[in-house]
Parts: sequence; structure tokens; C-alpha cells
Amino acid sequence: MIDSNPFKHRLQFLIHIIIWGVIIIFPLVFIYSEGERSLVRFLDFSLPALFLILVFYMNSFWIIPQYLFNKKIWQFFLVNIVLIAACIFLMDTIKHFYFVEYFAQFEKRNQFPPKPRMEGIIFFRDIISMSVTVGLSVAIKMTTQWYQSQAEQKELEKLHVESELNNLKHQLNPHFLFNTLNNIYSLISINQDHAQHAVHQLSNLIRYVLYDSDQPKVSLIKDLKFTSNFIELMSLRLPSHVKLETNISASEEDLEIAPLLFISLVENAFKHGVSPTEPSLIKIEITNSRQNEIVCIVRNSNFPKTESDRSGSGIGLVNLKKRLDLIYQGAYDLSNEINGEQYIATLSLKL
Repeated sequence: MIDSNPFKHRLQFLIHIIIWGVIIIFPLVFIYSEGERSLVRFLDFSLPALFLILVFYMNSFWIIPQYLFNKKIWQFFLVNIVLIAACIFLMDTIKHFYFVEYFAQFEKRNQFPPKPRMEGIIFFRDIISMSVTVGLSVAIKMTTQWYQSQAEQKELEKLHVESELNNLKHQLNPHFLFNTLNNIYSLISINQDHAQHAVHQLSNLIRYVLYDSDQPKVSLIKDLKFTSNFIELMSLRLPSHVKLETNISASEEDLEIAPLLFISLVENAFKHGVSPTEPSLIKIEITNSRQNEIVCIVRNSNFPKTESDRSGSGIGLVNLKKRLDLIYQGAYDLSNEINGEQYIATLSLKL
């Protein structure tokens, strides 16, 4: 991933200019303090800094990416040794041709140590300063690379999460439509008027699934309205011995939530909480218990499916758990329990 932020690039460029400008101009302080305002004197002080710049950017733009990042460690050290040796040779050559008279003046005044000793001091100074520059370039480049890798990793994780959520929603929507269409099919033979009303209700539900649920977050009010319509649609074919109680409300209108989180729990209640012959109970509560928190409690009679009738059982709840882990990790609590003859599922979300 290439960082395309122009402001960031301009800022980095400006920082480099300021730092190297200070290093090159800094010798002026010593020149003026010593009363020596010669251009040659300034160039003598600044020449090593120019070669440090060369070493720094040769490493930054070529040597480190080409060798160090490709784990060619020995080649990295060898190329830098050659580079440092070439820089020292060029500096010595430049001084020999252009600073001979300049150094001769200091030798006459005995301001420098003997020439062999002075050359040794300068030689070791240049080696150490260039080696430190190489290390600094490596440190900066490695740090920059680490930050870029972290940014890329976060971007990949974000794309993975979005892809996973899309996959889960594509699994959820057919699962939901399959159950709803089965209900309408059964209702047609019982009451055609109710079946027509159910088709209208289903069209509203499908519109929500196709358009609104495609967004990462939707209005809590809208999602609860969808859930209420879904319950109404499911209740059309309930026999008289099933008692259905609902309490769905939200006191805060500006809250947003990931779509279709409650449907799996509601579907589960209708699927496992209704007996063909025995008295049954479905009680659904979705309310704001506290500010920015929504709680869904679904109670139903516990009539678990037999082993021969468990096809697709648990798919909705498994997908719900995955979605909650991806969207509300650390901000939700999902639990279920069997209390006597009732199955109780509870989902609380901090929005």
C-alpha cells in the first residue's frame, strides 16, 4: 500500500530540509566565534556534512531497500563499506586540490596537530560519523517501514472484517427469506386475505433487507420497526394455543445499530418455541435499559427439534455470534439458558 498523502510527504520533505540545513549551516557559529569568516573555512566545516547527506540518502533510497530489506546482510555491509571508503577518498581528494593553501596557513601557525596525526583524527572522525549516519538511516527506514506495515495490516483487517460481514449478511438474508416464504406458503391455504397482507408485509421487509441492511449502521428505530413487522408476519400463522407477547420500544431516536441483529433470536423463538398441540409462549422484549444500551430478551417455550429435524439448526445464531464479534467486540453480551420449560436468550449491546 502506497502512502498517497501529499501533505505528509511535504511535511517529511520540509523536516529533512530543516535538519540538514541546520547541520550544514551550524559551522558558521564556530567561524564567527573564532573571527574567521572565510568561505573556504566554511566549506571545510560543511564538506563532511554534504557527504553524510549522500550516505544517508544512498542508504535510504537504495542500499537498505535493495539489500537489508531483502535480507542480504553481507551485501548491505559490503556496499556501505565501499560507499564510506569512496566518500572518504573523494573528500581527501577535494581537500588536496582545493584546501592545500588553507591548511598550509594553519600549519604555519601551529594551530593544527602534526599532519599525520591530524589526518588520522579526521579519518576516524569521518568513519565514525558516516557509520552513525548509516545506522540512523537504517533506524528511520525501519521505523517508517514498521508504521507502513502496521497501517497495511490495519487496512487488511478492515477489509477482512467488511468482507466477513458481507458474507454473513448474504448467509443471513436467504435464511430469513426461506423461513418467511415457508410461512406465507402455509398461510395461503388457510386465509388468502391474510396471505395478501403477508405478501405486502414481506415486500416491506425485503426492501429493508435489500437497501437499508446493506449499510454498516441503521437507525435503531427503523430496525426495531423491521423487527416488529417481522414478528407480525410470523404471528399470522400461529395457532390459538400460542401466546405471543411483545414489548419493543426505543427511547433514544438518534441511536444507530448494525442491521438484522435481533432477527436470529426472534426466528429461533418461533422455530423452537411453538408446539403443534401443547400450550406455547413467545415473549419478546427489546428496550433501552440504560443510555446508549439496548437489551433484547426473548423467552419461549422449549420445544427443541428432534435429531431428524435439525437441518440448518443454529445457523442464524452462529452467524449472529460472528457478527457481534466483528462489530461489537467487547461491547456486547450474548447468553442463553433453559429455565424450567422456558428457553431464554439475552443480547445486550452498548451502542
